[in-house]
Amino acid sequence: MDGACVELTALEIEELQEKLLIIRRFISQEKGYKNFYYQGIDLEDKKSPVGWLNKLLELDDSEELLQNCIMELEDMKNNPRSFTPEEFHEFLIDQDWKFLYKKYGMETIEDVKKLDMERFMELL
Repeated sequence: MDGACVELTALEIEELQEKLLIIRRFISQEKGYKNFYYQGIDLEDKKSPVGWLNKLLELDDSEELLQNCIMELEDMKNNPRSFTPEEFHEFLIDQDWKFLYKKYGMETIEDVKKLDMERFMELL
């Protein structure tokens, strides 16, 4: 994402950041779960996530990519702030996950595939 060539409204920035937070949380949980329980086992996912989500799950550095995008979006806000790794972790902890899930029509983190990410994918 290059802020110089992307024109987003404050609302679009906020919504995109929230969606990326949810996606990052999902990917982190999925990768952690698979690494802990199925290390070394080739596992077929029966749920077959949507294309963009599957691509992110396959990337080795997807969590870092999403974190960088989230931080860049934070810099694009009217009151930008920079994050240290510790501050970013606190930022994640401070999220009202139930509110975010409800806001985007999700019941659980597993509904992440319901998120409309076409605009984000265009930006990549």
